[in-house]
Amino acid sequence: MAESLAAALLQTLSPEAGPRKQAENFLKESAKQPGYGSNVLQLVASEQVDLQVRQSAAVNFKNHVKKHWDATRAQGISDAPVEIGDAEKEQIKTAITSLMLQAPHAIQVQLSEALAIISETDFPTKWPTLLPELSSKLASGDYRIIQGALHTANSICKRYRRKMEMNQEEANELKYVLDTFAVPLTELMTVTTSKIQQTNDVATLKQMLGCVRLMCRMFYSLNYHVLPEVFEDRMNEWFSHFQFYLGYGNPALNESDQEKESCIDGVKSAICENINLYIEKNEEEFEPFLPQFASSVWGLLAGASQVPGQDHLVASAMRFLTTVARSIHHKLFADQQVLKQVIEGIVIPNLQVREEDEELFDMNWVEYVRRDMEGSDSDTRRRMACELVKGLMQHYHAEVTDLCSAYVSAMLEEGARDPARNWKSKDCAIYLVVALTVKGQTAAHGATQTNELVGIVDFFRNSVLPELTSAHLNTLPVLKADSLKFATTFRSQLPLELLLEALPFIIKLLGAESNVVHSYAAICLERMLVMKENGKPRIPPQDVVSHMQPLLTALFQALDLPESAENEYVVKCIMRTLSFAGTNLGGLPGDVVQFSLSKLGARLAEVAKNPRQPTFNHYLFECISAIVRFGSTSDSSIVASCENVLFPIFQGILEQDVAEFTPYVFQMLSQLAEVRQPPLPPAYSAIFPALLAPMFWEQPANVPALVRLLQAYLEKSSEEIVQSSKLEGVLGVFQKLIASRSHDHEGFFILNTLVEFLPLNSFSKYLQTIWSLLCQRLMASRTSKYTRSFVVFCCMFICKHGVDAVAESLENVQAGLFLNILQGVFVQDAERINGKEEEKVCVVAFTKMLCEWTGLHSTETASLWTSLLTASVTLIERPTVQAAGEEEMEFEEMGYTAAFAPLHNVGKRERDPVPEVSDVRAYLAQSLGRLCNSRPGHFLPRIQQMPEQQQRALLAYCTTHGVQVC
Repeated sequence: MAESLAAALLQTLSPEAGPRKQAENFLKESAKQPGYGSNVLQLVASEQVDLQVRQSAAVNFKNHVKKHWDATRAQGISDAPVEIGDAEKEQIKTAITSLMLQAPHAIQVQLSEALAIISETDFPTKWPTLLPELSSKLASGDYRIIQGALHTANSICKRYRRKMEMNQEEANELKYVLDTFAVPLTELMTVTTSKIQQTNDVATLKQMLGCVRLMCRMFYSLNYHVLPEVFEDRMNEWFSHFQFYLGYGNPALNESDQEKESCIDGVKSAICENINLYIEKNEEEFEPFLPQFASSVWGLLAGASQVPGQDHLVASAMRFLTTVARSIHHKLFADQQVLKQVIEGIVIPNLQVREEDEELFDMNWVEYVRRDMEGSDSDTRRRMACELVKGLMQHYHAEVTDLCSAYVSAMLEEGARDPARNWKSKDCAIYLVVALTVKGQTAAHGATQTNELVGIVDFFRNSVLPELTSAHLNTLPVLKADSLKFATTFRSQLPLELLLEALPFIIKLLGAESNVVHSYAAICLERMLVMKENGKPRIPPQDVVSHMQPLLTALFQALDLPESAENEYVVKCIMRTLSFAGTNLGGLPGDVVQFSLSKLGARLAEVAKNPRQPTFNHYLFECISAIVRFGSTSDSSIVASCENVLFPIFQGILEQDVAEFTPYVFQMLSQLAEVRQPPLPPAYSAIFPALLAPMFWEQPANVPALVRLLQAYLEKSSEEIVQSSKLEGVLGVFQKLIASRSHDHEGFFILNTLVEFLPLNSFSKYLQTIWSLLCQRLMASRTSKYTRSFVVFCCMFICKHGVDAVAESLENVQAGLFLNILQGVFVQDAERINGKEEEKVCVVAFTKMLCEWTGLHSTETASLWTSLLTASVTLIERPTVQAAGEEEMEFEEMGYTAAFAPLHNVGKRERDPVPEVSDVRAYLAQSLGRLCNSRPGHFLPRIQQMPEQQQRALLAYCTTHGVQVC
């Protein structure tokens, strides 16, 4: 077994896809066997095994633990992963800690992660020996072992800073960790600090400082929620160590690679984060230490260099000063000279563009955009310098504005003297204006609150617009990017006429050679198009129509520029442009739809060969679904055009099982099928058998899309499905779904569509099996989601085929079952129903049961009759919680996620299942009126048994619709 495992693990590293896939399948099957995890761990431990195989085994073990340690996390409708047995779990837990501590670093990291995964479920209750074992290693004196123990303990303790609040169980767990680890941790910090002061060996110092950094990170985690007594009692000790390290320097520890953070800078960064935590959460206790730390951090910033390796340190230090500036201790900055020194000595130097920034701009444009425009630069110098300005503005608004305005004027003058040479001065000025001006902003609207002392309109007109309108498309690209970002940030504050004046020039900038510039142009346009004012587009559609063809042409040309073939910002702008055109899409001049469709189809065929950019791929499908959504409403031939372009591509994706794309393909097929008039063309029939293939259903991300596609087939091609004997395959899928807690509701989606669109005689022979499966699950594993779905299904069945059909089919399973379900499920769980369509279906079905089914009219069922009527009125009167509207969802919440990523333009499958009932209040009142008139005096006492609130509501229905119950 060991030899075959080692061979397979080595084969997984093969560059050839065939052998690699074969090895992966072998390991996947082997993982289902008992003892697999222990066997792999033995390979990791064996020093006779090649190190490459041991590393591969360590990665495999970590992934095995992640999937099989707690099988309840499994998703999908295929067989759940086999959970590791209890005996094997104990064997693994006994061996892994000591093995991890002794292993080479690369293996140690993987085993530490595996250990952290195990601890998520087992620590501390099922693994009481873990922390004492780790704690005992801190006194070993061997810093390689100590580092492994700290790395693992740190991984465990990170959970405490991921929670905003802690429940009592978590608080007790934290207390246990503190009681076990805090004192040894403190003693280790003291011992290590003493040794560092006496050590000159660089390798030893680096290992010790690596441990110090881990101790600082644990300090952060353990102090995150409250100030533990054990740390409060020894605060002087910890803070004296922190002061020592902030002032510690050793040129021998500097990294030769200026991009890499040195070990001592990593320690200083961690300490800055610790003292920032204290000034935020333990302000009173930290107050005596504040002046000394503020001085140390100020000196640290004054002595910092511009090398990228110190970026994290400088950002952490500025974050601390920002927190102080916003706190009650802001008077440290009250002196005008101090403010001047901060702006001149810290803010402006860290706002200035460096050679490294220019290199990133030119050589790694994706990272530049993510840092600068998307805000992933929370730890960069520029971002924290901006935050420091905002922090100072909180208490010294006028003073900081005056100081910064003077620097802005000086830098603009310097830039104007020689634009080609001094463009960096203008760049810094633009950044400083943004930092000075924005007081509040949202992703959807940009700046929402601004500094009234700064004239942003004049600044835009005089300093920004000239950059955008420059005839030289490719000169001073950084300034063009700055100007586009400025327009994007203040798009809600700038006058509409200025935005419209800039619009054609921003479109031209889509053709800029710089990837950053044409990406920023796409971002700016996309966010301008999504702006709303009083619920309507801020930029009127009629002002964009004339630009639509050149805009789309420029966007598709941008995708042809070097390194932008999969530019997510450009494709998102294409999607927004198509959506902005809306139902007018088909009427745009220049055959925009066919042009866009052909370009998008070609791009899809290309990226399907090797999907690399998930966000780009998502918006690519959004573009296509937007054409179907909006184009088909004005021109039905667009659907056929989409099918002609897309079906060959979709077929290739399904045949190759391109897992990244299959969920999108199934969504698109659903959308196309839903806008088709029945019956569906033969091309859809050819695809149908593949939809039942197990391999597609094993991927959780496929399930929602496949279910919706099956619903579309049941709606549009129900007769063909029945005649071709494919209904059993569909019901087989239902059976799998209903057994899964994750996907049982989707099994009900299939059943709901089946009873809605198929005649009863086409599926009546399967009803007894269907009911048996549903009731077995109801008895064995009842959840609120399941009972809600069950009630809605029963009600849909009643609405479409009558109460008798449901009652009789249930009675065939077990005598009295229908009444038992009414009493034990319907009455108890009616309150779980929510959503406009679901509530309507249930009210109509309840009304039919009350008024049409004689089984509820006997004396024995009087109380059940009253309960159902009460539930009906309660559903009607309860306010429906509506989902966010499209406009609210459009901006940030649509997009790619690692799980199922729904296409916004495909939309939700919503339809009124009982269109014949336009008003449920009238329907209930009129139905009751007819029932009461048929048996005067029989039902009135039952109505009078309802709660008073429901009686009043029912009386109002009857009065409004001229009905009298007697």
